[in-house]
Amino acid sequence: MNDKDTMDQEQDDIAIRVSNLSKCYQIYDTPRDRLKQFILPRIRHAVGRQSAQYFREFWALKDVSFEVKKGETIGIIGKNGSGKSTLLQMICGTLNPTAGSITTHGRIAALLELGSGFNPEFTGRENVYMNASVLGLSKEEIDQRFDDIATFADIGEFIEQPVKTYSSGMFVRLAFAVNIMSQPEVMVVDEALAVGDMAFQAKCMTALRRLQDKGATVLFVSHDISSIKSLCSQAIYLEHGLMKAFGKAASIAEDYERIVREEMNCDVQAVPMLIDNSSPERSISSSKINKSLVFKVSNEFDERAKLFRYGKGGARIRFAELVDMNDQPVVSAEFNQQVKIRIYLDVQIDVVISANYYIQDDKKNLILGAGLSTVGEPLLHGVPDNRYSVAYTTRLPIQEGNYSIQLQLTKPVIADQSAEFLDVIDDAIVFNVQRRANRRIWTKVYIENSLEVHAV
Repeated sequence: MNDKDTMDQEQDDIAIRVSNLSKCYQIYDTPRDRLKQFILPRIRHAVGRQSAQYFREFWALKDVSFEVKKGETIGIIGKNGSGKSTLLQMICGTLNPTAGSITTHGRIAALLELGSGFNPEFTGRENVYMNASVLGLSKEEIDQRFDDIATFADIGEFIEQPVKTYSSGMFVRLAFAVNIMSQPEVMVVDEALAVGDMAFQAKCMTALRRLQDKGATVLFVSHDISSIKSLCSQAIYLEHGLMKAFGKAASIAEDYERIVREEMNCDVQAVPMLIDNSSPERSISSSKINKSLVFKVSNEFDERAKLFRYGKGGARIRFAELVDMNDQPVVSAEFNQQVKIRIYLDVQIDVVISANYYIQDDKKNLILGAGLSTVGEPLLHGVPDNRYSVAYTTRLPIQEGNYSIQLQLTKPVIADQSAEFLDVIDDAIVFNVQRRANRRIWTKVYIENSLEVHAV
C-alpha cells in the first residue's frame, strides 16, 4: 500500500474533524451600545475614520482541534460554561463558528436541548415523522420503525397529543427514541438523559451500547464521570472554552475529578464556618492508638506517589500495603481472598479525619471501598506530629483482571456529603485478581447467593 492509499484510508476512518474551532459572542453592557455598534462603525468608515468598538468579546470556544475516528465514543467533560454545548451545537450545524472548520462524515442524530426540533402544536406522532425525515429516513422506513419508537418512548396515549402538553421527561423520551431508532452513524447526546427517570436512563444506556456495537460514533456530554469512564474510549476536557486535555477517558476523567476536589478544598477555605470540627468524644483519640505497632515508611512509595498525589495537606500518607491475613504482601490475589489494606499516615495539624480506600478497575470505575464512617467507626482525631496506622480487612469477590487502589485522607465538612481532601493518591497500590476456580464470573463483583429450586 502506497502513501496515498494509506492517507485515503486514514481519511475514511475519520467521522469528525475539528480544526482551530472558535466561537466568539459580542457582549453589550446596554441596548444603547448595541445600537451604536450597528450604526456608528458604518458612519466612521464612510468618512474615513477608525471605527470604535462598543462591545466586549466573550470566547465561548477558542482554537479547539481534534479528530474522532468512526466507531469511537468520545466523552466531553467540563464545568458549566466551559463550552461543551457550544461545541456540540457547532458540530451538529445549529450554530455557526466564528473561526475554524468542522468536517463530519455520516448521518448525525443530536439530542441537544430539551425538545429541540419539536413543533409544540404537532402531536407526538407528527413530530416523529417530521424529525425522522429530517434525519434522512423515508416515510416507508419511518412506518416500519414507528412502533419501535413508540415502545421505546413509552409515553402511552400521549403519542397522539400535542407535545406542548408533555412533561420534560416525555419530551426527552420521545426525542431520544426518534434519534436512537434512526440508527445514525454519529450520535450526539448533551446531558439530556439526566432528565429521565431511573428506568429510562438504564434503557438509554443499553441502547447507546448497542449503537456502539453496530459501529456508530458517539459524542457524549455528561457530568456523570462513571458514565464517561464506562462508555467512552476517549475524552475531551474543556475549561473556559479551551481544550485542556484530550486522551484516554479514564485518565482525563481522573484529572477532572482531581481538579474538582482541589476546587472543593478552596471553597471550604473560603467558607470556614461550614467545617464540622467533630468533637473528640465522636472520634478516636490519640490515647487509644496502639503505639507499639511498627510505622512503615518508604522512599520508593513517596517517589511513585508524588506523580499521582494531590490535596491541601495537614496530613500525609507515608506508606500503604495490600497484605494477606499473615501480613504477607499481595500482588496477585485469589478470587474472594481475604486481605488487609493498611494505611500509614502522619499528621501535621490538629484535625479530625477519615482514611479511605477505593478499589478501581482498569477504567478507573470504583468497585469497592470504605471509609471510617461507612464501617461504623468514629473519625480519627489526629494530633500534630503523631503517626497512625489504619487497617481495613475485606474480601476481593471481583472479576479477574488488573486493579488499583486510590487512598484518601479527608476532613469531613458536612457529614456523609462533602469533605476537604487533605491527601489523595491515585494508583497507590496496584494488583491483579486471578480467575475464580471452577466457575468463572461475568460480573465485576460476585457475592455468594443462596438458591432454592422447586417444581411448581
